[in-house]
Amino acid sequence: MKRWQAARFGEVSDVLRLEDVERPEPGAGEARVRVLAASLALPDLMMVRGDYPFLPEPPASPGQEVVGIVDAAGDGFSHPVGARIVGNSRADIGIGGFAEYTLVPGWSAMPVIEGLSDEQAAGFPGSFHVAHIGLHHRARLRHGETLLVLGGAGRTGSAAIQIGKAMGATVIATARSESKARFNREQGAHHVVNLSDPASNDEITRLTGGRGIDVVYDTVGGEAAATAAKNLARGARFLIVGFASGVPASLDARGLLMGDYSVIGVLSSFRDDDEKAATVHALTTMLAAKQIDPPVTAVYSFDQVPDALADRADGGHGQTVITVSSGGAPH
Repeated sequence: MKRWQAARFGEVSDVLRLEDVERPEPGAGEARVRVLAASLALPDLMMVRGDYPFLPEPPASPGQEVVGIVDAAGDGFSHPVGARIVGNSRADIGIGGFAEYTLVPGWSAMPVIEGLSDEQAAGFPGSFHVAHIGLHHRARLRHGETLLVLGGAGRTGSAAIQIGKAMGATVIATARSESKARFNREQGAHHVVNLSDPASNDEITRLTGGRGIDVVYDTVGGEAAATAAKNLARGARFLIVGFASGVPASLDARGLLMGDYSVIGVLSSFRDDDEKAATVHALTTMLAAKQIDPPVTAVYSFDQVPDALADRADGGHGQTVITVSSGGAPH
């Protein structure tokens, strides 16, 4: 079988290669999955470069999230052979999803929600599940509150816009270019601001009637996070989801105390079974009501993985997907 992997960390063009490898064998609680499509996101690029905290040593095999067909199941895996599922790959041990076959641990595996294409399903957990876990289970976002999404053009940021709007919040998103601002509005953002503009603080004050932001969904970190922290309502909840800027949010304890707000980390793998079931139910309902619609903005073929990663390094927005095989019988 074929798998994209890097024996050492470095730039994609220098280290990433399409290799012939043996099909992986599933252990207890996991399955071998024939990959139909895989999500491509910033962590995949970070993984190859050696900047991803969950992969401290090479080899690197990107492609964290996949949709595929269960090909072989280990003891205790809850989905049958032949099932179409979505889940995480074992990129953490160099068995990533940019491959013809990968391993999927049972804790991450779920049936694909009816109505989602392979391309939409591939990145759904890492975008819409994460956003719902953060906004509903962690921040307890309420109808009528104001949500600020840092990095609204990213895949999880755009999901947070859609889910926040579906939950009845007024959604303000951030963007540094007109194309990304337009994309944010297409996802349902009521307002878009550029935090690098010195007038952005006054704009947020105006948009919130002087109250400030109730919930921040931070996928950016760095200066954006610091600016957002100056515009919070009392009792605000600041969700740390990622740091696309390369610098995690740095929020000092004195500011937390005097501002009377909370900081919460959001990682969907830490959810319990009840939260997982509630999120699946809520997202299924939102999909059926057409309140959310996962945007797929770029699709690449399996042999274009290096090009796709290079394009991601230059920015972009929404969900990028690698198509690996069709839903029919394997070749």
